Amino acid sequence: MRYFVSAFALIIIIFSSTFSMAEIEKKNVLFLNSYQNGYAWSDDILSGIREVFRDSNINIDLHIEYMDTKRFKGEEFTKILHSYYAFKYKNYKLSAIIVSDNAALNFMLKYKDSFFPEVPVIFCGINDFKPELIATMGNYGGVLENPDIAANVNLALKFNPNIKKVTVIGDNSVSSRAIVHQIENAAPLFAGQLNFEYWNDLTLSELLSKSRAMGSNDILLFTPFYKGAHGELYSAEEVLQIISDNSPAMVFSIWEFLLGHGIIGGKLLSGLDQGQQAAKLAVEVLKTGKMPEKRVIMCTSEYFMFDHNMLKKFHIKESLLPEDSIIINSPDYFYKLNKQVFWTIIIFLIALSITLIFLVISILQRRKVEKRITAQLSFQEILMDTIPLQICWKDKKQRYLGANRSFTDFFEMGSPSAIIGLDDSILKPDEEFAKESAKWDQQVIETGNQRLRISWAMSREGVDPVWLEINRVPLYNEKGDVVGTLSTAQDVTRRVNLEKQLLQSQKMEAIGTLAGGIAHDFNNILTSIINSIELAMNDVKEGTLTWKDLDRAVKAAQRGSRVVKQILTFSRPSQEGIKPTDISDVVRETVDFIKASLPRNIMVTANIPEDAPLIMADPTQIHQVIMNLCTNSFQSLRSSGGQIEVALKTVDVEEEQGQFMRVNPGKYIELEISDNGPGIPVEILDKIFDPFFTTKGKAEGTGLGLAVVHGLIKGHGGGVTVNSLAGVKTSFEIYLPVTGQLRNVDNKSYGPLHLGQESILFVEDDEDQLETTPRILESLGYTVTALSSPAEAFRQVSEAPNKFDLIITDYDMPETNGLDLAKDIQNIAPAIPILIVSGRRNFLNVASEVKNVRKVLMKPYSKNIIADAIREVMLSTEKNDG
Repeated sequence: MRYFVSAFALIIIIFSSTFSMAEIEKKNVLFLNSYQNGYAWSDDILSGIREVFRDSNINIDLHIEYMDTKRFKGEEFTKILHSYYAFKYKNYKLSAIIVSDNAALNFMLKYKDSFFPEVPVIFCGINDFKPELIATMGNYGGVLENPDIAANVNLALKFNPNIKKVTVIGDNSVSSRAIVHQIENAAPLFAGQLNFEYWNDLTLSELLSKSRAMGSNDILLFTPFYKGAHGELYSAEEVLQIISDNSPAMVFSIWEFLLGHGIIGGKLLSGLDQGQQAAKLAVEVLKTGKMPEKRVIMCTSEYFMFDHNMLKKFHIKESLLPEDSIIINSPDYFYKLNKQVFWTIIIFLIALSITLIFLVISILQRRKVEKRITAQLSFQEILMDTIPLQICWKDKKQRYLGANRSFTDFFEMGSPSAIIGLDDSILKPDEEFAKESAKWDQQVIETGNQRLRISWAMSREGVDPVWLEINRVPLYNEKGDVVGTLSTAQDVTRRVNLEKQLLQSQKMEAIGTLAGGIAHDFNNILTSIINSIELAMNDVKEGTLTWKDLDRAVKAAQRGSRVVKQILTFSRPSQEGIKPTDISDVVRETVDFIKASLPRNIMVTANIPEDAPLIMADPTQIHQVIMNLCTNSFQSLRSSGGQIEVALKTVDVEEEQGQFMRVNPGKYIELEISDNGPGIPVEILDKIFDPFFTTKGKAEGTGLGLAVVHGLIKGHGGGVTVNSLAGVKTSFEIYLPVTGQLRNVDNKSYGPLHLGQESILFVEDDEDQLETTPRILESLGYTVTALSSPAEAFRQVSEAPNKFDLIITDYDMPETNGLDLAKDIQNIAPAIPILIVSGRRNFLNVASEVKNVRKVLMKPYSKNIIADAIREVMLSTEKNDG
């Protein structure tokens, strides 16, 4: 009777706790970690946060995201992270966001207007903090890393008064630059006593070489970073250990997690303490709903900690250490204890053992009571119904013994008790799933082996399939015999869709990279072809059959150059922006590209006038509009074939038509793209521009093509109309406003060749171009010195800076690139202008920052083009000198 009363009381307590917990609102807190899982510093911060949250009496759901910025950097990566987080947490109500280290804080500040702008943000682990960053944002606050650099340098001087130089090791990461800036602020305290040197972003081999050459009166001050070498990636602890093992100098740092990996020690910051302080601030925000008056905690506790092994290595006496210092790796001095202390410990251990025995007895008795309670409680009512997974368990004959509420709701079975004793034949609505489920259960029962991570797409009428991840495990009795199966299923549709999107993104990125690489190689090849043919034409009388053949070859190579340009236009993202644009050139280029990619049963024609006016447009976006519309036409014609027509003309949009398209009346360019396909049904004509509306299969379209077209045209201040007559003509008319006056397009002419007599240094690693281009330049009157080695070019310029009037160099070379060569020459001969030739466009912005680079010439180039380019450079040089 006593046990029954106890069990009943325990049941009441459990149910009371369940109902009271249901009344507590769960707080969603996002922890945004700058680095990766396993990085000791940020892992300690996370441990500190979890400790405080665990003891806060607040129901907190902590969401953890690792940005991994030690290994992945750049604007594009940050944009991808922002899109991913915005998508992932768009349906979450976040109560607070905790960010650790500078990269995560910078991320939040950059996207503060679009990524949960009203949610309080608590930061920690921040170096080189500038108060103005959050001056206008009252929902920002946190904990700073404010290391005592001076105290650590003074410790080093105390250990070795002969120290003359402090070498700071860092890289170009956000955190490392901030830490180095703090060190630079502390350096003036030691002016006249110590010299500070900074090693920034050296390779691992360079670090080893330099650190080995240091003296015993130098010290190294290490900031954490990751370093790659020979395809591997070394963590901060590994890099530090390698440097410490190979350098005669003492190594110091200011972070506790690096202790034991090669540093002496010193006054160190604790990641655990940083996390605890930030979590306490977050708890206060969660309880009060607002940021405290003192939003920024300037520093957390620092501890004097040292590594015994490193103290021994450098013969540092422990008497030199500050009081209350913590020393790790100290030897075990148990053998030095006196008898009184020894027997005190033994008696204490005996007492602990006796206490442990009584605890074991108590635990065994408690387990007996728990077994009785467990036998009386309904398993699925107190536990299984609280789990969001679909869970069921069956006997050996595959009859249901029970299930949780999620399972019966998902498969539309009613209440869990209603399915007991039934089999998989009652599963709705997928009969094929029921058959496969029975097979999985039979395999588990017969073999006793688990079936884990089974993927299955559950089809339901009228809705998209739901992807399930299913696990089946055997159930055993007390003898170890299999008596049934336990099954769990989890809805992973969201994860599967995200994986598909990521795969598609990676595929398109790979296509763009491949296209750029192919275009670069073709530009080199076409340059050699054009130059070689032009040299051959100089040896043949103009007008002969041979001269005409060579002229056709030059024109064919130039057409190949245009094809390469079209490939680059297709592969690179829109970066040109709105600017005065000759739409005729854009339409011709796009139509040429489309013609080359469509099957022969579809004819593409273009009606483009020569006197089309300029418009304000983004050429790449107009290219995308034409591609999207022509792709739609191709998909409607691919089975039967047909004709696609692209026409361009200037029209006047009247008031009535302008109101219909919601544009201002005036002069417009009308771009019409039409086909003679099956057309667009009348009932969907008003829906085709809706996002995600599509009549194609799921594998063919996303429903975004026409929505993108509509958005791009509206962004240009234009309008779109659609007309469709099945089998006759379906046309999209795009109206773009004209800027300026109509103008005539003159035929391009290079004019007479520009000749010269200057001395040119030509640097190129491609053997064909090294053979042909100097001859082209000599035929123009120049004196040419041709070299394949950038190092040799630099040597000759160093020996005779006034020997050359111009340097022409390729950008991509095996020893170094042309831009680095230009920077080196600028240091010794800044007056020599430099012309860089390249098949790539992705370095143009960087090249503009180098003063002696006067022009960048894109490959392929002909004799006329390079002659004009040289004259342009020489004239600009004379103008600057004058």
